[in-house]
Formats: sequence, C-alpha cells, structure tokens
Amino acid sequence: MNRILFLDNSLPDDLYCPLTYWEALLLFPYDVFRVSDGELPHEVDSYSHILISGSAASVLDDTEWMQAEVALIQNAVNKGKVILGSCFGHQIIARSLFGMDAVRKREKPEIGWPDIQIVSHDSLFGESGRTIHTFIFHYDEVCTVPEDKAAIIARSKECDILAFKIKDRPVWGVQPHFEMGIVQSLRYIDKVKGDQVPDKKIFFSAAEYTPKDSGWVIPLIKRFHDTRPV
Repeated sequence: MNRILFLDNSLPDDLYCPLTYWEALLLFPYDVFRVSDGELPHEVDSYSHILISGSAASVLDDTEWMQAEVALIQNAVNKGKVILGSCFGHQIIARSLFGMDAVRKREKPEIGWPDIQIVSHDSLFGESGRTIHTFIFHYDEVCTVPEDKAAIIARSKECDILAFKIKDRPVWGVQPHFEMGIVQSLRYIDKVKGDQVPDKKIFFSAAEYTPKDSGWVIPLIKRFHDTRPV
C-alpha cells in the first residue's frame, strides 16, 4: 500500500509552513510528523514514500532533532524508500549520506527565479539540456556530492548543486521550492524582507529578475508518486 511520510521541519515561528504548499500535491494517504518538535515515527516500514520539507533552520546547527532525522533518513535509504527532500530536506539528505562537509553556508542567499539548467537525464526531471524555472530561497547549499554515489541533476549560475539523485536508490534532493507558485513566493518574500532579502519590487523592475515558473511541480510530483521503492 502506498503511503507518504511527510517530515515537517518547520520551526514554531517559521513564516514558511510546508504542508500549506505541499498538501494539495499529495496523491497518496499521508502522515505528518513535526520533526523540530521531536516527532518521528517509530518505524518507516509503513511508508512507501517520504517527503522531507524545508525549514528556516540551518542543517549546520546540528541539533538533536536533526540528528534523529539523519538516523531515520539513513535507515529509510537502506530500506529502499522513495525519498524527496526539498530545500532544507535536500540539504539534510546530503548531510545524512555524505557528512556535514557536504553542506555549507552561502556568502549571500540565492533568492528569486533563476535559470535552472538540467545537466543530466533523470526520471523526475527528464532530459538534460533544458532550462526550467521555479522559486529559490536558500542561505545554505549542498556544495559537494561524491560522483560514485550521486548524480548532479540541476544547477544555476549561483549554485552548482540544485538537485541530485542517489545512484541505485530512488532518493532525490532538490533545493528549489517547486511547491510555491509565483504569487505565493512573492507573498513569502514580502513577509521575510529585511537582511539580505530584497524588496519584492525588484522582481517587477528588471527583466533579469522577472518571476518565471515552468509549472514543473506537476510532472515532478507525479513522477515521484509513480516511482516504486526498491
């Protein structure tokens, strides 16, 4: 039976509420655990798929709840579960499987709708050589993955690893917020504007910053659901 484990990494004061954006896209029954509150399932055998959300937290903080989530991810990967991590979820998968050195803090956040280059063929992202667009907002980034264990799928001008897949396992990390549309993303920028976050007006004033969304969340989430555990 198909069932999704949704790991909600949002903090109590997060302005980003992951389930608000993801819920409409979940096609299987699901259970939600607030990981930052210490909530985790006792086992993962009941789940075919795992979706790991974003967060205002930094993976580099290495809190107790993050350590517990790392152990769960390692166990789920070993059991062949279908796993998709978004933003913080992308980073904690890399940290779980490749160590803390796989993630670093950026000199400045990447915010907006940059050109996302698909650099290798992938069952979720399709053929390489295309450029797609969706919302990106991150202060940390995955900076290295071992070539023998993972394939880099996507990059932007400012970030070399926007998506990766574990080889021989149905496990993906994706930095962009595919789940957030343009209007939702502009509202979020308006909520958190301040230190290093531009005023939303910049995205209306210059062509290179214009919001663009390829609608890729629909084929991506469909292919995620269609993927079978190994």
